[in-house]
Amino acid sequence: MNLLEQAINDYQMPEAARNLLHEHPSLNIAGPTGAGKGTMAQHLTQTGNYVPVVSDTTRAKRATGNGFEVNGVHYWFIDDETGLKKLSDGEYIEAKLVHGDTLYGTTITSYKRVVDSGRTPILEIDIQGMEDLMAAAPDFEAILLLPPSFEIWEQRIDGRGDMDLEQKVRRFKTALVEYQKPIENKNFFPVINTEVLDTAEIIISGEYREEAYRQKALALAVELHDATEAFLNNHK
Repeated sequence: MNLLEQAINDYQMPEAARNLLHEHPSLNIAGPTGAGKGTMAQHLTQTGNYVPVVSDTTRAKRATGNGFEVNGVHYWFIDDETGLKKLSDGEYIEAKLVHGDTLYGTTITSYKRVVDSGRTPILEIDIQGMEDLMAAAPDFEAILLLPPSFEIWEQRIDGRGDMDLEQKVRRFKTALVEYQKPIENKNFFPVINTEVLDTAEIIISGEYREEAYRQKALALAVELHDATEAFLNNHK
């Protein structure tokens, strides 16, 4: 186990972070690949009331359509030594290790920067990160975006043309766990992502909290889970 992995495993959310989340709740968006998380976050940002929190990462910048990712826009790009110091100083709300060697983390400073602007922070992190935050801050909640059907979801993923069958199976295995979350954890609120404008209104208005809506979305989560499981059974 390397130093970064050990530091992340030992990390505990500081009280300052817990208070920040409680006093200034974020809009938290999770969901499987192809559910539309990035598009939804972008649309909500354009309303002027929400801003994604820019996370730290120790990975290298990646190429984009216009060059390379921009520091402070896509991520804050840091080295391992800086990450270790931030962990030691208790600067993260949450931090995790991806692929065994890369830190991704949300700092208190980045979160406060959005709060101080008068807008609501958007956290777009994975299911495990959401559950870690729920464990540390019991009133923490997250939206789980769902595609409107398994067929549309698969078409979206296949339409990207950026993954082979092996990669698709791996993503579907992850999605199987994600579709299960709102069924077993009441702090995950399923939201059906049909059209961006309509779905955004459901999120902004809080309609997704109504029991009738939740039951409809939970029924879809079960359908998506079962269809994904059937796909995986056919591609063992």
